[in-house]
Amino acid sequence: MSKIETLRQSAAVSNETRLERLASQIEALRQAKHQSVEDLATTLEPLAQAMAALADETRQTLAEIERKSREQGETFTRQLTESVEGYKDAAKEANKAAKSLDKAGQRMEWTHYALALMTGLFTAALVSAFWLWLRPPIIQNSLDAQAVAEYLKPAVIEALKRSKNK
Repeated sequence: MSKIETLRQSAAVSNETRLERLASQIEALRQAKHQSVEDLATTLEPLAQAMAALADETRQTLAEIERKSREQGETFTRQLTESVEGYKDAAKEANKAAKSLDKAGQRMEWTHYALALMTGLFTAALVSAFWLWLRPPIIQNSLDAQAVAEYLKPAVIEALKRSKNK
């Protein structure tokens, strides 16, 4: 419970007791049969003083409540302003961190491209080196047409003889 609520409750309780007292005095005034104006003035004077005191106390209590409300409003406004400034600072820091992460991401992207390119080139160089190192031997056959003709001559003559006989 805040101070303002406590003040309001105490003022309300105090006002209720005074109002009950005033109500009983007013009721007594109604029921009383006064003989003269002086008796009536004597009876009304404490009632008027009590009402004036109640009005003064109510005015003071309302002024105190207003002062406390104003203080609490100023405190709340100050705290709210400090919180907003803190949030703005945090937002600026978060923005800086986001920009830094974005730059790091871009650098990492180019690093990955370079790494992929270098891996491809290195792999191609290794494959080419192993291909050349482990390649199968080159077999070159050269035919001497005259030697082949001499070698095949008896077989061709024999085949021609047989085809003529048939």
